[in-house]
Amino acid sequence: MSLTSNSTLADALNQYKNNLSWEDSRVKAILALEAVRFILVNRPIRADDGFGRSVNYSQLEGEKKRLEEFVKMSSANRSPFVRGKMNL
Repeated sequence: MSLTSNSTLADALNQYKNNLSWEDSRVKAILALEAVRFILVNRPIRADDGFGRSVNYSQLEGEKKRLEEFVKMSSANRSPFVRGKMNL
């Protein structure tokens, strides 16, 4: 899923939750990073769900940095072209 300007905070939270195990997957890391960025850009001044749960945005800032580093490192190790050679 790719978030757009029509996406909701619920969409971003679901995308983030669906990609929590991003450490071994570049694709999941990119999706989680997109969700974190969306949440941080669209964050309210204070978030409380009425059940005593709240969002800690400073933790998301740290998560964003870890995701950016992972995506950057995994991109550096990728070659845009793959050459195959048939073994006979």
